[in-house]
Amino acid sequence: MSDMLHEAKAVQRRERSDAAQNRQRLLTLARQLFAEQGVEATSMNEIAQVARLGPGTLYRHFAHKGELCEALLMEDNAAFWERIDTALAHSGEPALNQLGWLIDELLHLIESHVPLLAAIQRPQGSSVYYQGPFYGTLHAHLSSLLARAVEQGEAVDLNIAFTADAIYAAITPPLFLFQRTGRQFSLEQISAGMRRLFVDGLRVHAEEH
Repeated sequence: MSDMLHEAKAVQRRERSDAAQNRQRLLTLARQLFAEQGVEATSMNEIAQVARLGPGTLYRHFAHKGELCEALLMEDNAAFWERIDTALAHSGEPALNQLGWLIDELLHLIESHVPLLAAIQRPQGSSVYYQGPFYGTLHAHLSSLLARAVEQGEAVDLNIAFTADAIYAAITPPLFLFQRTGRQFSLEQISAGMRRLFVDGLRVHAEEH
């Protein structure tokens, strides 16, 4: 019986190892295909074919392209959020100034990841997307800075969760892409508008004290 149990555990370990390898292979090949032909032009079936894996294996790991894109984004985001956390922890700036800096960093992140972010948002629908890990991490950072700004008397009293949602709603990938290509806004123009609304617009002025 002990030999059978040992063998069963060994099989489970091999299966977990194979699954992890398949997942990483899918991510690596998806990143390559997206870079070569774009996210929109790459189908899930094509990714499975290039990886020489069955569609069932692909969909066990990623239910749709949005989940796959989110996994790719989270790989990139690990370094991004580590840098953000380090910078914020060592910054002596007031919370609203830090919020303005974070908004600029987010704009640059979105600029370089628009196709992935758009693919994440589209298939899931807004309500599910806003409950995902990417937005959860972002919302926590925005909420923390907003709460500190209110507590320290920098910002007017406000609904923190709503305001954090509103900040990201103003730079969601579809709108951001439209503003960059349709409106021909520069990153600097978008940043200035965001800061006017969500930094200067929230600031307590001297006459309000």
